[in-house]
Parts: sequence; structure tokens; C-alpha cells
Amino acid sequence: MQGINRSQHEHLKCLLIKLEENLRMEQTCPGDEDDLQLLAELEATRSKRLHLQALYIEYLKKLADIEMHIAHYKTIYNDVSINFVSSRIRKLNKSERFK
Repeated sequence: MQGINRSQHEHLKCLLIKLEENLRMEQTCPGDEDDLQLLAELEATRSKRLHLQALYIEYLKKLADIEMHIAHYKTIYNDVSINFVSSRIRKLNKSERFK
């Protein structure tokens, strides 16, 4: 599995914003018979952009949670490895020498 590419996300977000701007300009032209269709398309575009942005923000939060989890694991791992296991192995080695 691969992480979300930030530059690709930003590029797509910018394209959606430009599309929204174009749809708003078309909608403001007087005498347009397709105003309802343009409004629906504008809302769909906006909704998709906001949904993508919300998912990306959630992704970043989860990434931060995973980063903290990994840091905590490494701290515990080092403590167990260095302070617990090493001392037990030294004791075992000493006891083996005296046999």
C-alpha cells in the first residue's frame, strides 16, 4: 500500500477549484436556460472537493497517530531490549561460566 501523494492531492484540489470558478462564471451569465444544471454541477464539484479535502485531513491525522505509536513502540522496544533482555542475558552468561 502506498501513501497519499500530497502534490497529486493539491493538483486535483486546484483543478476542482478552477472548475468551480468556471461554473460560477457560467452561472452568472444572464439568460442561461441551464442554470439548474449548472447549479447542480457546481454543487457536485464543490461536494467532491470538500470530501477529498476532509479525507486528506483525516489521513494526515491518522498518519500523526501512527507516528506517535511508532515512537512509543521504539521507546518501549529499546527499554526492553537494552534494560531488560540484556541484563538477563548477562546473568545467564555469568551463571553458565560458573557451571
